Amino acid sequence: MAQLLHADTTYPAGSKVLEVGCGVGAQTVHLVEASLEAHFAVDVSAASLAQARARVTALFPQGHVTWHQANLFELPFSDAEFDHIFVCFVLEHLPAPRQALTALRRVLRPGGTLTVIEGDHGSTFFHPHSPYAHAAIDCLIQLQAAPGANALIGRELHPLIADAGYDDVTVRPRTVYTDRSRPTLVDGFTRNTFIAMIESVRKGALAAGLITPSD
Repeated sequence: MAQLLHADTTYPAGSKVLEVGCGVGAQTVHLVEASLEAHFAVDVSAASLAQARARVTALFPQGHVTWHQANLFELPFSDAEFDHIFVCFVLEHLPAPRQALTALRRVLRPGGTLTVIEGDHGSTFFHPHSPYAHAAIDCLIQLQAAPGANALIGRELHPLIADAGYDDVTVRPRTVYTDRSRPTLVDGFTRNTFIAMIESVRKGALAAGLITPSD
């Protein structure tokens, strides 16, 4: 996944880069590895921030990371403070993603860049076709939509970013294909990433009556 998502995400030495919503630092380590001389400021919840700090410090003690706990809509930074902004798997969880992107424009310098990486959990295909698999995936989509989030946001990125006032918007789909000739991907992505994600909503899907236990 790191190679798929971050192969072309690098920043010049000395750049000020803001990663929004780093979580436990899963993406931060790849950003720092690819751009050791860039300066990263990260905002996130306190509990996740502590895990992110420990992870990044253990792997890259020479990295330039400044950690901040802050609300995305109330960032404690000056106008036009950052050269680049990086957002990964964050917008899909927000009820107001366009407003979030608009808020980020304040801290991005004129001519700076924004990178957004999001998933689209409805873009799955199987052979042989499995209506049960699609029904299980749809449970995740419905549960995420209930509080106003969007598991299908990947297909909306171009209008979403453009409507937030950004120029020169380019969207490039990143696809994952697995079959029996790619056992590493079958384990690493299909079983331990995608299926694990769908399994995590089982309890909520059954409680909401979205699917039966056998299905």
